[in-house]
Amino acid sequence: MSDILDLSGVEHSIERVESAVGRVETAVKDKLSSIQLLLYAAIGIWLVSLPGRAWHSKWRYAVEYSLSTEKIQVDTAPHDCGFLTAPIGEKYCHYERVVSTVRWATSTQGLPIISFDEGKTWNVFAPDAGEHAPQYSTVKEVSISWVKKNDD
Repeated sequence: MSDILDLSGVEHSIERVESAVGRVETAVKDKLSSIQLLLYAAIGIWLVSLPGRAWHSKWRYAVEYSLSTEKIQVDTAPHDCGFLTAPIGEKYCHYERVVSTVRWATSTQGLPIISFDEGKTWNVFAPDAGEHAPQYSTVKEVSISWVKKNDD
């Protein structure tokens, strides 16, 4: 029986290999996939950009000026300053949001008047049938447009 090999060293090595494979398996299962990381990053970027879009939404201006959302016009934001817009690269420009209002009221002579420059100048006008100008300056419409600014 002296021919029987001592297998205790081999058994110990096998146990160590099994333990290492178990640790690798656990690490792979616990690791996030690249797709999951990209998804979490996209959700994070969307959440960061959400407050700006919500703040300048039709709903916000409708509440602020007591108007229906049909009286609020929002132009689509241009994309020609975007990094990935052809030609790809820095364009050294950006767009800023410009909010303007159309105001109307009744003049001291009792005539309907309208202002397209935030109440700086007023002109007499004929309102649509069934509409009556309010006594005091009131916002009639809101327009949100974009102005291109160069980055110096």
